[in-house]
Amino acid sequence: MSQPPSRPAPYAPAGPYAPAGPAVQPPAAPTQVVFPGQVQLPPQPQFTPTPQQAAATRQGPLASGFPHYVSPPPSPVNRTGLYVGILVCVLTLLFAVIGFVLVG
Repeated sequence: MSQPPSRPAPYAPAGPYAPAGPAVQPPAAPTQVVFPGQVQLPPQPQFTPTPQQAAATRQGPLASGFPHYVSPPPSPVNRTGLYVGILVCVLTLLFAVIGFVLVG
């Protein structure tokens, strides 16, 4: 009578710390650290929006009660920083020239 070929066991090095049988997978790491005395809560279900919330997020007319509403034009470009920077550079150069003339 012939026996079917057997698969070799996964390699486990022999030694005082190796299990005496087929290799065993270690348990999976915990997903949350629990400290002594801490209460373990059951897992919470993932949030699923209600049909009303899902319908509200779809694109559509935002102001449905105002059919003749026209959005305002965009604000003009704010150039205050540019003007202040130019003024600081001009004043710095002016004071440098005045200081150079006074010292020289």
